[in-house]
Amino acid sequence: MKKIISSLVLTGAIVMGNAQVKTPQPSPAATVKQTIGLSEVTVDYSRPSANSRKVFGNLVPMNVVWRTGANGSTDITFKNDATFNGVSIPAGKYALYTIPGMSDWEVVLYKDTEQWGAPKELKSDQIAAKTKVKAMKSANSVETFTIGFDDLKTDQGNLVMSWENTMVKVPIMMDSKKEVLESIATTLAKKDTKASDYNQAAGYYFQEKLDLKKALEYSKKANQLAPDTFYMLKLQAEIEAANGMKKEAIATANKSLTLAKKDGNEDYVKINTDNIAKWSKK
Repeated sequence: MKKIISSLVLTGAIVMGNAQVKTPQPSPAATVKQTIGLSEVTVDYSRPSANSRKVFGNLVPMNVVWRTGANGSTDITFKNDATFNGVSIPAGKYALYTIPGMSDWEVVLYKDTEQWGAPKELKSDQIAAKTKVKAMKSANSVETFTIGFDDLKTDQGNLVMSWENTMVKVPIMMDSKKEVLESIATTLAKKDTKASDYNQAAGYYFQEKLDLKKALEYSKKANQLAPDTFYMLKLQAEIEAANGMKKEAIATANKSLTLAKKDGNEDYVKINTDNIAKWSKK
């Protein structure tokens, strides 16, 4: 009997030892990933809410290092080398600290990512980047601290932090041009290169204003391999116009317009119609 009781006590102790109470966190964890260029930026952070409290100057002191969220440090990971508001940084994981001010914020990328919260003092040898950005008034009040990305272009975007009525943006740039050009050269050197590859290459050269003549060469090749493709003809027309070939651009746009109408694609019907009207003006 004693053995049975001892066994039950031991079993109960093990169960209690393994038991963990789980409750919703007041500042839940979040992860946001964004592709910029050919690379990826990831932010892991916790999201506190205002809950009827004044945030900046109260919940978050001004002119003091802030963990930029709640709980542990906010981490930002760059898959490739990047430029952070003009400061070059190598690929890797960093703690993201901020020093909020009335008109400006200091934003710090910190090498030590093992801190809980914000360090009392930032060590200079751990600072990978330190930059200053303007504090802006957000259009709407933000209840829960939010980190995201906007103003995305082919190789750049803004890291955006918003809470209460304040918003700050930090420009991030990725140097993807070399990698893209190498990819284009390798792909187009193959014997079985597809029309879509030539079209993408043409679009990149055109959008980045690298070489308009080469962009036209690639676009024409794409349309030779896949004739009667309205969206590729639309691109060729725009490249022709950029090269000063308005007569040819109008003719190509009319072909694209006819095919877009046949396909029922109203977006390309409008784009071509607008382009033709624009290029027809003297």
